[in-house]
Amino acid sequence: MYEIAGKKIPSTLAEIVEPSQTALLIWDMEYAIGPNAFNYQDMMPKLKDLSALARRIGVRVFYSVQTGFDLAKEEAGVWVRIRMKRAKASDPSQLLKQKDDPHDREIIAELKPEPQDIVFQKRRPDAFVGTDFDLMLRSNGIKTVVISGVATEGGVEGTARSARNLGYDVVILKDCVGSRSRDLHEIALKLMEGSFFDITTAVELAAIWGEK
Repeated sequence: MYEIAGKKIPSTLAEIVEPSQTALLIWDMEYAIGPNAFNYQDMMPKLKDLSALARRIGVRVFYSVQTGFDLAKEEAGVWVRIRMKRAKASDPSQLLKQKDDPHDREIIAELKPEPQDIVFQKRRPDAFVGTDFDLMLRSNGIKTVVISGVATEGGVEGTARSARNLGYDVVILKDCVGSRSRDLHEIALKLMEGSFFDITTAVELAAIWGEK
């Protein structure tokens, strides 16, 4: 531990991810998003094992689930344009023809939440925008957020930056985050590493937690 003016500050990864004050965030691993990652088959079993270990040692596990706004009544113009680009639509009315499948918003079976886990809805690529995530973390005495899931350049990085700006320690699981785009995934990881986020692997984190 470092110390400044009587305040103790974690100095090692083991101190940062102390189970009693750490949460594991599994970001957008529902059927519509998670399986589209280029590295999904590699990251999924690691995340399954790590989340099981987290529960055994008392680390709180959180899941985000994407919930879109009603395009016609609620959505902001900038996000209508983004959704048009994603759908390769030339007119916003084309988006209204898309059918909503409830199965798409279900978390993949291999990572199914346990009763003690917390699942929250969000609408933006940031766990802190328009949600109670910050309040839930503080209510549970959480000081560190370990982030996993899809997409690295979207909600993972967006949440990481907001979390740190709010005073949380943040750890990125580089082998348990992914994206449709390998290039964007690698760029986002490089940016986060270059801006001094703590980055580790599932194996390294499991070794620390396994000693608890």
